[in-house]
Amino acid sequence: MKKAIVIYTSKRGSTRQYAEWIAEDLGCEALPLSDPRVRDINLYEYDCIIYGGWIRGSGIVDFDKFARMLDAELMQRLIVYGVGVADETAENYAQVWGYSIGKIDPKNENRAIMYILGGRYDPAAVTGMDKMMMKVMRAVLLSGSTPDASMEAKKIRERIDNGYDMVRRENIASLVKDAQKKLQ
Repeated sequence: MKKAIVIYTSKRGSTRQYAEWIAEDLGCEALPLSDPRVRDINLYEYDCIIYGGWIRGSGIVDFDKFARMLDAELMQRLIVYGVGVADETAENYAQVWGYSIGKIDPKNENRAIMYILGGRYDPAAVTGMDKMMMKVMRAVLLSGSTPDASMEAKKIRERIDNGYDMVRRENIASLVKDAQKKLQ
């Protein structure tokens, strides 16, 4: 019997919600990367390995830590998702890819799959360093050099100012289909 596992890092719940939905759809377990059991998991027992994390800057948080558990064989079983406030444009996808999977497999020779899923952001819930980072990001956003970049930056700035909630179960449909293919 083929098996899947979902491992994730979540700060405010969006990534965890997706992990739970994915695990439910695949009939598998979802564990936070911080769970001590993750250290003892033999990933070779799984035909589909899914890692999810929230996007900070252009990278998927803690993917670098998770990636230490992977080799070329395990990368072929990998699906990664990042959760954020930016839309999945080609430019955004390329940046997140480069800062995440691209660091360990620049040419994607192992054919890992990556998704960017709509997240949730509540400005009232952000504190400390994250609040400062969001202020910096907001200040930099409108420096886009093209009209399209400027419009995208304005949209993200509005999401930062007013909040944003695009966490939807239907966002995982393609990811689940790709996982099911790995499990056939």
